[in-house]
Amino acid sequence: MAAVMSWMSALSVNVAEESGGHRAMNGMIPIARTSQVAGRFLFLLVTCAMWTVDVMACSVFFAFGDMMDSGWAGAMIPSAVIFAFSLIVGSILMAFSYRFTFRAMMRIFVVVIVGLYALVALLSRLPFDWQGLLQGVADFMSVWWRAALIAVVLCVGVYCISAALAIRFYRAKEL
Repeated sequence: MAAVMSWMSALSVNVAEESGGHRAMNGMIPIARTSQVAGRFLFLLVTCAMWTVDVMACSVFFAFGDMMDSGWAGAMIPSAVIFAFSLIVGSILMAFSYRFTFRAMMRIFVVVIVGLYALVALLSRLPFDWQGLLQGVADFMSVWWRAALIAVVLCVGVYCISAALAIRFYRAKEL
């Protein structure tokens, strides 16, 4: 829930702008398009960090479940997953909010989710040793620095590509 709240907090500016009809003001306010997009992506980064710190503090100080039995890893791993998930999903949604309306984004999201479920269902029918593949991936990711490196590269890559796409979409839009 914290991951969803973090990117929804960042997207609330875009939602309010679209639902209130404030996009008409974009041509009048003296803020460059690139600066506006960069500011919103920075706001996304801040909200992701704040919600991650909130989850980490709750897991350390309130000891939800058995997280404290595994030491600091019990608090760091869920917090890192929340940060990565919220940054990736938020970046993608933020970029597409400059291209599509939110109603169109909901329709696209449903199609993507149904398509992913269908892909997984089709792949599960192939005569392939999925258990061996997943065990190999789990063994590779069990070393903490490999998992952290992959997560950092993935987050930075998606964040930068999404920001560049948002700037491109917003510059091409007629005000």
